[in-house]
Amino acid sequence: MFNKVNTRIMSKKSITKLNAFITEDKPSEDQLRSFIKDLAYENDPTGRTVTVRYSQFKRHIRDLHPRFGDEFLATINPPKELTQSIIVENKQRKLARKLVSFDEALVQTILDLKESNIPYDQAAYLQFVSGRRINEIFDSPIRVSRAHPREVSMQLSKKTGKEKVKYHKFELIKDTVTNAEFKKMLVKLRSSVNGMSLSDFTNRVNRRLKQTVRKDLSSHDLRGLHAVYRFNTDNDEALNLLGYINKTLNHGESSSDSSISYSNFKFEQ
Repeated sequence: MFNKVNTRIMSKKSITKLNAFITEDKPSEDQLRSFIKDLAYENDPTGRTVTVRYSQFKRHIRDLHPRFGDEFLATINPPKELTQSIIVENKQRKLARKLVSFDEALVQTILDLKESNIPYDQAAYLQFVSGRRINEIFDSPIRVSRAHPREVSMQLSKKTGKEKVKYHKFELIKDTVTNAEFKKMLVKLRSSVNGMSLSDFTNRVNRRLKQTVRKDLSSHDLRGLHAVYRFNTDNDEALNLLGYINKTLNHGESSSDSSISYSNFKFEQ
């Protein structure tokens, strides 16, 4: 916990330094590129911390300093060998994960959250029946199909380029909620947490999950539970697990690594 808090403090300090340098020193692109590198490696960080810092710095510049365009931002990256080592490490972590078992009783506990008057419980319910990320539940644009009561479309947060503004289709868990009711609940939820930050919202959903469902689960796990549950109960095409996860969670044709992240759940019937 100390390390997490300490890292967060360092991140804020680094962003403050970066902002001051850009605002006060009016650096050239080369000067800024050099400053960012020094800042990313300040205080002997781990390789993973370096990559996180680069990502945060780029986001800050993109959001608050538009004079540095996308062409420049594309050059702001950690060393390729460091990025590659993190990719390898991530794959090893995924392969070493233990199975997380769940059963019909746990599924029913989550489905019962629909009747709760606590918005964070309802957020967990909406996440589970849809398989969407917590930030997508929080504020992604949504459409529903009149012809297909289980079908919902959303703009998805991990998509890039032209795909980012498209509405991607997915289905709700069968025999739970119609898309019209899902949208109504979602609109009501968003209204009830209006003004709250995504970070606070996520933390509160996670806290409620641990209190009311199971201590070892987080909101992100609901996405994996959704996919694996449907694989076992709603797989008419007889797809293999990774193929089903890929399709159900809208990962795209080249995202098998993303699907592996959700394959460590096991539904015990």
